[in-house]
Amino acid sequence: MMRGSRQLRFRLPPPRTHGGRRAGAGRKPKGARAGVSHHGRPAVTAATPVHVTLRVLPHVWNLRSQRSLRVVEAALEGATAASPTFRVVHFALEGNHLHLLVEADGQRALSSGMQGLCIRLAKGLNRMMGRRGKVFADRYHARVLGTPSEVRNALAYVLLNHRSHLARLGKPAGRGGVDRFSSGRWFDGWRGGGPAEARKVTAAPRTWLLARGWRRHGLLSPDDLPGRRPRR
Repeated sequence: MMRGSRQLRFRLPPPRTHGGRRAGAGRKPKGARAGVSHHGRPAVTAATPVHVTLRVLPHVWNLRSQRSLRVVEAALEGATAASPTFRVVHFALEGNHLHLLVEADGQRALSSGMQGLCIRLAKGLNRMMGRRGKVFADRYHARVLGTPSEVRNALAYVLLNHRSHLARLGKPAGRGGVDRFSSGRWFDGWRGGGPAEARKVTAAPRTWLLARGWRRHGLLSPDDLPGRRPRR
């Protein structure tokens, strides 16, 4: 009598892991600012200003120089003039990054406007340095400002940013001076006096928050340090 056939068992190889969707998959960002999130931008509306930070690569020359300032100002003016839906209202330069306060009619307008600005900046800075290639460390960081107090804090942070850098380094910040590498030269919200220069390069604010709303919390002083409570 024939015995019943016995079922054989085979040990299957472990599943392959080099393909398909999984956590952590995909190309990793490069550069010194690879930690900046790439998961889309915050919601942007025509009524909300945006604080944008843009960082350059280590090989890019110091932004706080007259030659760099001329390049940046030309790029800011060109980007604002090129689009009716995107405006750069304020800026400040530090050695390896720049801060912007911008207005855009929506998310698409912000993305398009920043793309055009980054192209202008990269071309201008490369021309100044006599080289080609990448200029920015990573995509920009954007923070939507939705309240008068947030806008005032952002104005202080941007226009008085260099004073904060000096204070953190233990250096005297001085008194009574406006940072010449910023739009503070034509800012009309200084306490005790108007702007020292006529507006140029940047656009006038159109949002209520950036034009008037922030003033509910007090004007700025060139002697302030961001983070301190404003005097009334």
